[in-house]
Formats: sequence, C-alpha cells, structure tokens
Amino acid sequence: MEKFNDTVNELLGTVLPTPSTAEILISLASALLLCAVLWLTYRFANTAASYEPKFAATLISLALITTILMDLIQSNLALSLGMLGSLSIVRFRTNIRDPRDIGFIFWSMAIGLSASTGHYFIGLAGSLILSVCLLASRKNSTALEDMLLVIRGSNTDISSIHSIVKEDCAKSTVKAKNILSDSYELVYQVRIPVEESDSMIQGLFHLAGVDSVNLLASQKMS
Repeated sequence: MEKFNDTVNELLGTVLPTPSTAEILISLASALLLCAVLWLTYRFANTAASYEPKFAATLISLALITTILMDLIQSNLALSLGMLGSLSIVRFRTNIRDPRDIGFIFWSMAIGLSASTGHYFIGLAGSLILSVCLLASRKNSTALEDMLLVIRGSNTDISSIHSIVKEDCAKSTVKAKNILSDSYELVYQVRIPVEESDSMIQGLFHLAGVDSVNLLASQKMS
C-alpha cells in the first residue's frame, strides 16, 4: 500500500517540460486555422435566419481558451486534475435551440485539446469529418417553420375551427384552449406555408363568430 501511495504521489508531483514560446504560438495558430473550418461549417450549416454571430464568436473563443488552459496546465499532472475537477462543477443553463449546437461546442473544445497537445492530424481529420457531417444536416431554407395560430371569437362551433386548421396545415397541435361563457381563445402550433396561410385565415373568418385570427412566427430564444 505504501508503495502504491508513493507511486501516486510521484506521478502527481511530476512536472513535465513547460511548452516553449514557439510551441505555444504554434498551438494557438493551429487552433485559429481549425477554428476557421469550424466557423465556415457553422455558417453554411445554418440558414441566414438561424445563424447566430454571437454563438459563432463564442465557439472560436472557447477553442482558444481551451488551448490556453491546456498550455498552462499540461506541464503538471496534479494541476491538470485539479482544473478538471473545478470545471466539472460548472453548469450551463443556456437554452439550446438547435441540438447540433452541442456538437459545435464539443468540436470547439476538441480543437483546443488537439492544438495544445500537438495532435494536429487528429484535429484536422476530425474537423473535416465533422464539417461534412454537419453540412449534410443543414436545414433546407424552404423547410416549414412552426408558428402560433391564435383564434379569438364568440359563439362559434369549435369543431369547425379544428377541421379547417387540421385540413389546411401540414401539422397542427392545440397548445391552449380558453373557453368563457361569451368568448373563447384557441392557440395552435401549426406548420403551414406562408403563401397558403391566407386561404386558411379566410376560411376561418367565414365561420360566424370568429373575431380575430393571428398567425405568429416563432421567435428566436436569446
């Protein structure tokens, strides 16, 4: 047992050679080059509406920060383990709009790790493969987006409203239904081409008792 403890203490106390100035500059330059691939992929993997410049800047910053931290702590195993334990308690509560954004975050961290440890081929090959995969998952700009349909009125056959919405929309889900003695409010999450929404709205207004129809585009989460 004492021998095991001595071995662990020796490993934790081991200090590896500190990276030279040239090695640090090379790692940062390599991280920037790989970040260019990351940024181009993120830009073209999103439409003009879904592209977030601030998130793209955050991805580049994260890669550089990871590179700097690894350059600082890789010379000391004990310091590396302590830093890893400190980072494990960090919690991010930002809502993710696109599940692919998680992949971009881990890709950014992988760039920092590969650049700081000198595994440039792994970083480049992995970046190219990830780029192809994420570009292949790009959303079509003509794809339908979910919108909110709000219908207000009084003394109307609600089943007739349901029939019109279900018939005209590619997808419809009732999100809220507020029924009062003299009025009502129905909220749907619908998927319908904008050019076809006018005919649906006109059909709803043909029903007696429909006072207002609002079709709202989904808002980006900040």
